[in-house]
Amino acid sequence: MRMVKKKRRTIFALLVFIIFLQACRGSDIPIVSPQITETTPSTQSPLPDISPVTPKSQGNITIRYVSDSTVNPITSLSMDNILLSSLLYECLFVMDNNLTPSMELCESWSTEDNITYTFQIKDNISMSDGTMLTADDVAYSLRQAMQRGRFVNRLSTIRSISTSESLMVTIVLNQANRNFINLLDIPIIKNGSINEHIPPGTGPYVLSDIDSMRLSRNRNHRNYASLTISTIYLMECEDKELAELFDSGIISILWDDPADAFNIILNRHKETRQYNTTALQYIGYNLQSIVLRDADVRRAIGSSINRQYIVDTIMPGQHLPSQLALSPAYRLYDSQWEQNIVDPLKEMSALLLRAELVDSNNDSFLEYPNSFGGYTEISLDFIVNNENEYKVAAAHRIADTLRLYGIRINVRELPWDSFLAALRTRDFDMYYGEIVLGADFDLSPLLLPDSHLNFGLSGSSIYRPYIVDFMSAQSDEEEAEAAKALCDMINLNAPFIPLLYKRYVVYTHIGAFRNATPSQSGVFNGFADWTIDLTMLP
Repeated sequence: MRMVKKKRRTIFALLVFIIFLQACRGSDIPIVSPQITETTPSTQSPLPDISPVTPKSQGNITIRYVSDSTVNPITSLSMDNILLSSLLYECLFVMDNNLTPSMELCESWSTEDNITYTFQIKDNISMSDGTMLTADDVAYSLRQAMQRGRFVNRLSTIRSISTSESLMVTIVLNQANRNFINLLDIPIIKNGSINEHIPPGTGPYVLSDIDSMRLSRNRNHRNYASLTISTIYLMECEDKELAELFDSGIISILWDDPADAFNIILNRHKETRQYNTTALQYIGYNLQSIVLRDADVRRAIGSSINRQYIVDTIMPGQHLPSQLALSPAYRLYDSQWEQNIVDPLKEMSALLLRAELVDSNNDSFLEYPNSFGGYTEISLDFIVNNENEYKVAAAHRIADTLRLYGIRINVRELPWDSFLAALRTRDFDMYYGEIVLGADFDLSPLLLPDSHLNFGLSGSSIYRPYIVDFMSAQSDEEEAEAAKALCDMINLNAPFIPLLYKRYVVYTHIGAFRNATPSQSGVFNGFADWTIDLTMLP
């Protein structure tokens, strides 16, 4: 059977993960900021749906949970708790599985210049503690998300957040962004509750305390009557137990990053639901390398890569191969923007010849002309984190192809810490990278010189006007034109080489869940509209 990848969702593992994200991703990065004075948290108790606790058994919905980690959706570092938080909290907007936003807690919104946005919050929305949602709750949540937790980078362009009346929020940006609402799938918590492990929210379920092993229906929720499942059970388990627990029906819903580093085998037949993400895998360059300073060489390397082979054969076959920096899932994507390379070998050879690379000694490998009138052997150092077998296999496939084309290259597999150290000290020629972009597809982290991802000094201010035009477009036509111009500029200069955009999946038991709509915004989005048949759980 197909292999499913899982990684232990612990505080320790994610603290390590944060370091890598800060170095390699550029959005939704947990960064701890100095504490600020908060208003006194609410002391009102949630009103859960009271029903007797029954043992976890077949026929119940049970999901994974980490009890020694906070469930606070802004500050949590536990992936499992972050995933279940879409049952406890709601957002102004949510993205569907194709990365298209829709309003959730927002009644309406407007902007005239893509800089100043005004949001009307829905009326009569109850929080789990019985109080009514206000603009102050929304503003507070967004301000906290700007200062700490996993949303810091995506909100870095906000200049100010203010409220007027009880349900009106105004956000002013430092620069225009037509797709700013795509970034607002941020969970809303009660004003003053950032330091609580389980802050009040507006979601359909509540968790009464951190040690409770069940979620109960939120009696204050507007869809309470349509929530057919009164209790969702929680379970702590090790990675090695996941397959058996899912196959036996003890765990009902299993989330997966198919290109993750930890493997288990699922034996039971299952339903698979995929959703698109903004997670981009790419090759980064070090422009301190003499041979890689030439854009033709960088483009030649990019033209040699068979992305479809990587997706179909090396990766689990669920991702989107991407020749362009923008995802094929981007709403205005046009396949005509792609370069039609009929003969990759001919294309690569022409680029290398233009870069004056030759095989001067007939050893089947190319050299570049040096300042002494001779030629110097090319030897590229390609680093990859050795904890992910798929990235390692893809790196070796790319290197094998380059050797066939006459470029001597060595793949250096490094443990996590060594990989990060090599990036920071520029001890590489190429690296296999990954970044989770914002859903507005702002490519600034990969293109601008002041980005913390500018490991190889490939960032340049020449991209700034193209990014500004793309982000500030006034219509779909203008945005599509600017998107093409940005992609063309990236293809011409090749500061990095896009490989693929990842898709994540959710596994459920056959027939147990219908109308499920997991997305990058949350695995349990729209849970009140799911059709659930507990008799179909094993």
